[in-house]
Amino acid sequence: MSFEHLLAPASIGSMELRNRLVMSPMETCYATRDGLPSERTLAYLEERARGGVGLITLGACTVDPDHREVPNSIEFGRDEVIDAHRELTARVHEHGARIQPQLVHPGPDGLAPYLSGQPNVGPSVIASYLTGVPCRELAAEEIPAIVDRFAMAAARVREAGYDGIELHAAHGYMLLGSFLTPHRNRRTDRYAGNAAEGRIRLLVDVLRAIKGAAGEDFPVTLRISGYERVPGGRSLQDSQAIAPHLVEAGVDAFHVSGGVIDRLTTQMVTGSHYGPAHNVAAASALKEVVDVPVMAVGRIHDPDLAERILAEGRADLIAMGRPLLADAELPAKLAGGRAEEIRRCISCQSCIDSMETGRMSCAVNARTGREAELGLDRAATRKNVLVVGGGPAGLEAARIAARRGHRVALYEKEKYLGGALVLAATVHPDNEPLLHFLEAEVARSGVSVHLGRPLEADEAAELAPDAVVVATGGRLVAPELPGRDLPHVLSGPLMRQLLAGRVPDGGESGLAGWQHRALRSLGPRLQRFVSPRTLRRLTRLWMPLGARVIVVGGDLAAIELAEFLAERGRRVGVVETGPEIAPEVGLKRRTEHMDRLDRLGVVVHSEARVARIEADAVVLASGARLGADSVVLAGELTAETSLYDALEGRVPEVHAIGDCTGLGLIRKAIEEGARVACAL
Repeated sequence: MSFEHLLAPASIGSMELRNRLVMSPMETCYATRDGLPSERTLAYLEERARGGVGLITLGACTVDPDHREVPNSIEFGRDEVIDAHRELTARVHEHGARIQPQLVHPGPDGLAPYLSGQPNVGPSVIASYLTGVPCRELAAEEIPAIVDRFAMAAARVREAGYDGIELHAAHGYMLLGSFLTPHRNRRTDRYAGNAAEGRIRLLVDVLRAIKGAAGEDFPVTLRISGYERVPGGRSLQDSQAIAPHLVEAGVDAFHVSGGVIDRLTTQMVTGSHYGPAHNVAAASALKEVVDVPVMAVGRIHDPDLAERILAEGRADLIAMGRPLLADAELPAKLAGGRAEEIRRCISCQSCIDSMETGRMSCAVNARTGREAELGLDRAATRKNVLVVGGGPAGLEAARIAARRGHRVALYEKEKYLGGALVLAATVHPDNEPLLHFLEAEVARSGVSVHLGRPLEADEAAELAPDAVVVATGGRLVAPELPGRDLPHVLSGPLMRQLLAGRVPDGGESGLAGWQHRALRSLGPRLQRFVSPRTLRRLTRLWMPLGARVIVVGGDLAAIELAEFLAERGRRVGVVETGPEIAPEVGLKRRTEHMDRLDRLGVVVHSEARVARIEADAVVLASGARLGADSVVLAGELTAETSLYDALEGRVPEVHAIGDCTGLGLIRKAIEEGARVACAL
């Protein structure tokens, strides 16, 4: 695909863009505590500008330093911030991109009660989506002062060298959004939420004040929910009705999202259970009633899809958030005819999880937010690097080490690359693009790959490497339970062997005799064709599992396996000793898995212990009997550093990364692989 529409120039008012790709606003928490862009902020945004995006939009920037959404929100509430922002705009402009901040007053959804001792404020007495603390209702006479704050902040934005402004009135949150939605605005005065004129009044006042302070020619984009998707929220028809009035007040472009805010940002950062481009219909509807550019956003992760949306005239611009965390060079790769080299977002929501730690990061791109720390410059000394293990950690280490100029050899005991990522991508298809990216990158980088070659310490030392990176994976330990040796019981390690086309000797494989013989005969040939897509197809034809399956264990891998089996017609139950499923992930993704299990009819027994396994049931310590034709013991992943331990002192440099040092999911594998490779 040529991407002629996506890469074509565009404009928002007087702002000229080199292409139609916009980096949507995302909070990073990289700013300093006094609300200024940090060096980390500058490096992160400069990397995206260098990567070719047309327009960068900063995450929510407050107009009032006493009211912040997060402790280190960027702010434009004081003249003293202007000089610090000039450096940021200069660095972005140097690479040909445009940049604008998203101006907000957090209103009912800020942290003012904790940071400045002031109550949050809003259109009505409503609870913060994040903390649950109710805000104070603004008196009508207090509102003009807040409008003035927006105007003064806009003037500072222009003076600092920015190219425009985005106002945030989407998702029914922060001050403008909460006034705009009847879902939260229960006023009965001239700002009343039950009348279109009332709910847009504050927004219209702010737009006019910004144009007066920053200039009529200074572009203003408005982020808005086309459809709020909640009872009592705004409809798509309402958005179509108010949009022309907002253009008249000063909107130069619309950024159309959807839904309203909740604790898990369900409608803002949507999980893989949402379809792609789920806000495009709303964007297209607004485009029918206004004559300014309309921007579509929301799980538009595929550049081919983005191109089709523009080619069909359903939007004028495409906003991408997470895809530009995953690959800052996405636009440049499209322009250079290298679309196949793009590292795709896998919708794992690690970026949301990481916000709980106060710094946003990306599971598939360890350099996001660490651009200065994890440089990709050529190494001062070229080394012979030996990578043992071809899972995600080993592949990431190998590709980056080769990119930095080292001679890299990778040894993998299986006859395919990917390690545990193959199974992860089989049961959760969103992981598959990462597997393909890593495989292709290693092939492109000139790494010498040796498949079907287990490597012991003596042989590794004899190869005389300058550095060894051990990425051999962890050890999966199945629980010792009475009845675990029954023929209908499969362990996690055995499941991995079967998916790899390897069948153990003996009759304790959970397979009928003919199945055991057939797989032993076909196994070597199957190993050449191990891929998630092939495995998904094969498992729809046959799996060595009965109609009723009990999965013992509730970590993420076990939960995804349970969903996978339920999709294939099995009646599935999960037994987990802990109080919650998938403890490795954050609340947002965990909740989405609980919802999915519920829809699939999977029964989850938490804080439950297995007493024994019988021929047709799993018996819990409580005495409950769970009928089972097959039992899967998911097992626990534990550290396995024997190769690393054996090589210490025998080679000049040795590192252990990924699951061999303990469970950490994709984000740990990628981060450790990148850190080691950047330090070699």
